[in-house]
Amino acid sequence: MDDQQDQRKIHLHPLTFLPDSEGVSIGRFGTDTFAVFPEDGAELIKQLQAGLTVGEAARWYQETYHEELDMGDFLEILRDLTFVIEEPEGGDLHTNDLATSRSDSPTLRGQTLGKWAFTPVAWILYAVLIGAGVAFLWKYPELRPARKHVFFTDYTTAIILGLFIGQMLGILVHESMHLLAGRRLGLPSKLSVGRRMYMLVFQTSMPGIAGLPRKVRYLPFLSGMFGDVLFFSALVLLAGITQILTGELNLFARFCLALSFTTILRFLWQFYFHLQTDIYYVIVTILGCVNLQETARQKIANVWYRLIRADHKLHDPSRWAETDAKVARWYGPVYSVGYAFFLYVLVFVMFPIAYKFLSTVFMNLLHGSTDKMLDSVLFIVFNGIQYGVVVWLYVRGRLTRRRSQKSIVQGGVGK
Repeated sequence: MDDQQDQRKIHLHPLTFLPDSEGVSIGRFGTDTFAVFPEDGAELIKQLQAGLTVGEAARWYQETYHEELDMGDFLEILRDLTFVIEEPEGGDLHTNDLATSRSDSPTLRGQTLGKWAFTPVAWILYAVLIGAGVAFLWKYPELRPARKHVFFTDYTTAIILGLFIGQMLGILVHESMHLLAGRRLGLPSKLSVGRRMYMLVFQTSMPGIAGLPRKVRYLPFLSGMFGDVLFFSALVLLAGITQILTGELNLFARFCLALSFTTILRFLWQFYFHLQTDIYYVIVTILGCVNLQETARQKIANVWYRLIRADHKLHDPSRWAETDAKVARWYGPVYSVGYAFFLYVLVFVMFPIAYKFLSTVFMNLLHGSTDKMLDSVLFIVFNGIQYGVVVWLYVRGRLTRRRSQKSIVQGGVGK
């Protein structure tokens, strides 16, 4: 190492240090870039953070651990992990840029609101809202969630559009609670609009959450479900207050009850353990798993392959993380229960609702008034477009994969 390199200081981004079974997990704050270092490597990084030059850090390491270290290789690892703040060509880092990069608590838009959303005062307000909702459900049985509430009007197209718009609002509340819980911890959480199949949805990303202590990750993961509870309670209150004021469950009150029922279905979605839901991430965090979902899928698949004597399809257990393999022994059955629960809801809730929709549409087409017939036609067109897009995307995906496989095969033959 030459003298110029020896006297150089390395500037690092804010890093998180978490004890790990194999050493210390170090990550760059606000990103999902992490690596496990031995304890001596973690201490060396801390010395660089403290301001030691490359040469001073190398000498400190040798005096402390009585071993020599190739600082060039070590620094290259830090650069590959994007831990190092790279200096621009032909000049030094600006002082204000360096100060911003080194900040351990960067200011984020919405962080103050995120902190307020989970203060004791806020929790009291939440408790009052939920308590009032429970009281209304206890006193007025007609407000309790029921399948019949979905049909808040005689017009099927209005039901579909109303539930779609209302549930988008509910999903926004769910994801906003994730966003606020992440911002509260200083994470650069982002709320965006994405697409699942043919539907637009809101989604939240919380980069860097894996670098925080486990005990503080649970609230960001579960805050979305708590938002569902708040949304449900607010809908029950609105329906109940409207009934008290008007003396009946008018259209608005029935619409609120319809949304409250579909909110319950969305809440139950989190218990479909075969999907990577909010609860799944809580389980993974508690148990310290790496890729539990995939390991459970492969263990279940191996059981099936052995039953049908397709040993050539067996997944290699050596590729599973040790913790994942142990947990998957009991999570595998839980994973299967997710499928069973999903099928139960599908058969006993969703199918009857779909049957009611279709039978209503059919009868309106045969015997309904002009407006009901028009409503049924719009319902058919609206749903036909939706499911037509699903089928089109599926077919297009299959054709694309086949063309790709064919090109690979032809390319291999050509060689």
